[in-house]
Order: sequence, then C-alpha cells, then structure tokens
Amino acid sequence: MQSLERGLKLLELIAEQSGGCTAKWLSKVSNINLSTCYHLLNTLDVAGYVEKDKVTQNYFLTYKVAYLNNLVQSRRAIPQKITTLAGTLAQKSRETAYVSTWDRGEVVIRYIVESDRAVKVRSLYVGYWDHGFLRAMGKAILAHVSADELDEYRATHIPEQRTPNSKVNWGEIEEEMRITRGRGYSVDNQEYEIDVCGIAAPIFQFDGSVWGAISIAMPSSRFNDSDDTMIAYLKGEALAASLSLGYQLRSFKEV
Repeated sequence: MQSLERGLKLLELIAEQSGGCTAKWLSKVSNINLSTCYHLLNTLDVAGYVEKDKVTQNYFLTYKVAYLNNLVQSRRAIPQKITTLAGTLAQKSRETAYVSTWDRGEVVIRYIVESDRAVKVRSLYVGYWDHGFLRAMGKAILAHVSADELDEYRATHIPEQRTPNSKVNWGEIEEEMRITRGRGYSVDNQEYEIDVCGIAAPIFQFDGSVWGAISIAMPSSRFNDSDDTMIAYLKGEALAASLSLGYQLRSFKEV
C-alpha cells in the first residue's frame, strides 16, 4: 500500500511540471529515498504511465494517463450550458475562466477556457483538487458546504503557506468564508501563486446545495477587486449556471 501511495504521489508531482522533472528532484520534493524513487519510476515506466527523456533525463506522463483522464471526464461531463457560460466569461473578461465542482468532498477543476491574453497557471489543470482554502474557486465552494463537510475537508487539507499572502490561520479562513457568503464571491489575492489573482462565485443546484464555482484568473497587474462591473458579471454567470441546474431564484444565497 505504501508503494502505491508513493507511486501516485510521483505521478501527481510529474503532472504539475510542464517541462518534466528528474528523479533527483522528485526524490527531494517527495521525501522519498532516491533509490526507492528510481524503483517506483521504473515500475511506472514499464506500466506505461511515465516515460524518460533520454537527453534531459526528465520524466513525463504518457498518453496512457490522459486516456484514463478522458474516460473519467467523459463520464462526468459538465453541462453544456455551464461550459458555454465559462466560454463567454473568458471572452468577455479576456482572462482564463475555470469551472470547479464539489465532488466527493473535493474541490475539483473540471473545465478551463483560455482567452487571447489569458494567464496560465501551470499547476492548475483539469482534475486538480488541492489547496481549496487558497484558491478563489475553493473558497467560493467551501464557504457554502455543510459544517460536517467542512470539518472533513479541513481534517485532510491543512492550509499551506504557499506565498506570503496565504491565509493559514483558521480564524482568518473562517472570517473570509463569512465575507464570501455575504458578498457572493471570493478572492484569491496571490495566495495560491505569486503574481496570479482570482475571483470566483458559487454555483448552486436544485436542492440549494453548492454544486461548484465559476471563476477567472488574471495576473496581479490586471487585478482589481473593486471592479464592480466585472464582479457583477461573474456573479450573473454563476446565477445563470445555478438556474440551469434547477436552482430556485427565491432562495439565492446573496445578501
């Protein structure tokens, strides 16, 4: 079981590095002994999940991983109405638009649309699920889950100080969730990644529970958390997405 967990950890780390990574780097970051790391990578190579560049010695994921991901995504497709809204949001804002869902206790990125001047956050990809307390999408969703769901999430997702702006104190996180619920949107001001900011609004489903969130990410140079026009547009797209899922406007959670 430990070998399986370690192997999966290596796959996650490789996935986050667009240029691949060496065994030594993986060993250092994962705290897995170098010889063990080589053994796990060799097993993954033989199984067809990673491949090694003979020139750079970097490891990359193979299309076998992409195939598995495509199978999962095809079976859990985002409704077309919501992907259309995300596309319109990216076009209107000229920023990267994301759709995330609350899926089995995780905040999972399910859809990404880039615009002509979009900022690309290399560590964020379809299927990414970690650091919900730092990302705007995660904040928008976690602010509306039940108390029990929040406790379970908190127990397995300890807030990490990824940047100087990251909020890791639970009191601060709770206060921000309260503010998020009150104003109807969340903000990531360089908390997940330096020079990258985000704004997100929750999407609700027919029973009033949170379904997910829609968001935009932009470089800090273009970030303006007092841009009422863009915030109103984002919240409007989130409301349209909610209504498409059968949400009743009379119970819309806006103060």
